[in-house]
Amino acid sequence: MSAVRRDGFRQSARVAVDRVALAGLRSIYGFHPWHAQSPTSARPYRHGVADLVNSVSPQVVVEVGCGLGAVLARINAAKRFGYDVDPGVIRAARLIRSRSIVFAEGGFEQVTEPQIDVLIAVNWPHDFPPDQMRRWLAPLYSRIDYLLVDIIDPSSPSAYRHYHDYAFLEGCAEPVATSDCGEKLRNFVLFKVVR
Repeated sequence: MSAVRRDGFRQSARVAVDRVALAGLRSIYGFHPWHAQSPTSARPYRHGVADLVNSVSPQVVVEVGCGLGAVLARINAAKRFGYDVDPGVIRAARLIRSRSIVFAEGGFEQVTEPQIDVLIAVNWPHDFPPDQMRRWLAPLYSRIDYLLVDIIDPSSPSAYRHYHDYAFLEGCAEPVATSDCGEKLRNFVLFKVVR
């Protein structure tokens, strides 16, 4: 067996084992099935997202739509906060992640941190129209330094409802770093908020 095939087999086996473990966790906490099908072993972009965030040496990081906290677990910040609207996934994240990450049920409206170095919102915003994203983000601009989001190429075969270009950020934030984080047809963009 070639090394490439062996590595591919190991990776596939790892993903399968991780999915079984998350399915067990889901049976206890009842969170959305997507989380059980999406371990980090199947979503390596999470490492790249953490690298983008870590590149600005943040002290306070907030992720809205944090799921099980896989991105936050890879971020080097003194204070990490994760919000998700799925109460089951928040309970599970509290169990499996470091107590140094604070998890709370909610979305953008529940973010209470007075100063945020980096606000992360990736993977899920494409279920909502740009006007809704603008309304959610606008009240937070005065409290955040950086915003990290993902931009899906409209030619992607994924079934997203919306393909944000974040044009509504013009005049509010400027892109300072972009990476595909190993993903095809998707870029992760770190914006610096303009004050």
